[in-house]
Amino acid sequence: MKYRLILMLWVVFAIEINAQNDESVFIKEIFDNALTNQYAYNNLEHLCKFAPGRLVGSENSLLAVEYMKQYFENLDVDSVYLQEFTTPVWKCDSSSVFILSSADKPIMLHCDALGPSPSSQSEGITAEVIEVKSLAELEKLGREVVSGKIVFFNRKWDHTFVRTFEGYGNAVDQRSRGPEKAAEYGAVAVIIRSVTNSMDHFPHTGNTHFTDKKIPAVAIGTLDADLLSEHLIKDSKAKVRVFVDAEEIPEAKTYNLIAEFKGKEKPEEIIVIGSHIDTWFNTQGAHDDGAGVVMTSDVLRIFKELEIENKRTIRVVIYMDEELYQSGGKAYAKYVKGAGEKHYLALESDGGAFTPSMFTVDGSVENVRGIARFLEYLEPYGIDKIKAGWGGVDIGPLKEMKVPLMSYGTDSQRYFDLHHSANDTFDKINLRELQLGSGCITSIIYLIDKYGIE
Repeated sequence: MKYRLILMLWVVFAIEINAQNDESVFIKEIFDNALTNQYAYNNLEHLCKFAPGRLVGSENSLLAVEYMKQYFENLDVDSVYLQEFTTPVWKCDSSSVFILSSADKPIMLHCDALGPSPSSQSEGITAEVIEVKSLAELEKLGREVVSGKIVFFNRKWDHTFVRTFEGYGNAVDQRSRGPEKAAEYGAVAVIIRSVTNSMDHFPHTGNTHFTDKKIPAVAIGTLDADLLSEHLIKDSKAKVRVFVDAEEIPEAKTYNLIAEFKGKEKPEEIIVIGSHIDTWFNTQGAHDDGAGVVMTSDVLRIFKELEIENKRTIRVVIYMDEELYQSGGKAYAKYVKGAGEKHYLALESDGGAFTPSMFTVDGSVENVRGIARFLEYLEPYGIDKIKAGWGGVDIGPLKEMKVPLMSYGTDSQRYFDLHHSANDTFDKINLRELQLGSGCITSIIYLIDKYGIE
């Protein structure tokens, strides 16, 4: 009896080892396909060159959606369709910032408006400038000092943060909440130091939140911020002129794009993968987030070419409007809830197409453990951890329906050099890193679909 038990254990062990070996071989097939095809790369080149500045409501945002819709139709997926919804939209035609000095000629700074900044009057807003490093410092000054002035938020990026997303989180409040707070104290406009760890003249835009009074708000390059600060030290009464020509439309029609392969065994269980196709008006949006769009879309191509029989429905959602109002993710979650669909898992890619690093999981302890067991298959291709963490902005609204969320993470050291700026162009994309991203996302989706996350 003892020997029979030992034999049975050896048989089970041998079966498990063979299964692991077979799976490793197939994962290599997935990566072989990803690393020898340029479909994702070519799609991204098209989006960047023919539909840059894809902010929600723009003509290029619709051109980009139509291009990806045709791609899926040519791929002959089981279904591809547009999900229509309405949202406010904002557009900026131009903006400028000049330092005015009685001793020198006006100095033009590199700037971009924050969304949804209102317009200034046609001649711009000219006023003295108050430089602050934080919202708390602004509050301490109070209305008596701030009223009628332009507030200049100039807190520098803390370079001691090793993970750049933590550095971004530490600095971004002056952009996201600074203009609203300055308006409360009577400021007439706001200038912010771009939220980036790079030192250059590229302004990095982004959204800012207004609940009541709106005032013109712009970002300037980090070198420009240093220049403005130096001028204020020399002349505390120096004035600046801020000009913004922008328009906000209360409601407009736009679309998410959905494409999928139906599951062969459990079609009612849906695995969602996706990214946002919109970009800011000032950029091609190569890493943020055109790369995410083409890498997640590549999953369906690889599944088709390798003839993978997916158990569950694999659905790609290309979201509109992550950058400005986050309306696409909300619209999709509302659609899911209304249709009574069961989502098994949602994965988002919104960290650029740099070297693969990790997957993070926003779910139960069991979800994290269940997905982390696939790490051994992905380690040879650059994924060094699967751990609890962030899910994503667009898939975030699905969390209230108890859907486990995932995010694909890359080496982020260069990400905020480009983020929300005119510097985020197609030439910054490395083909090999993009292909590895397609392979990593396809592999984890294949493993989750086949073995589940429990």
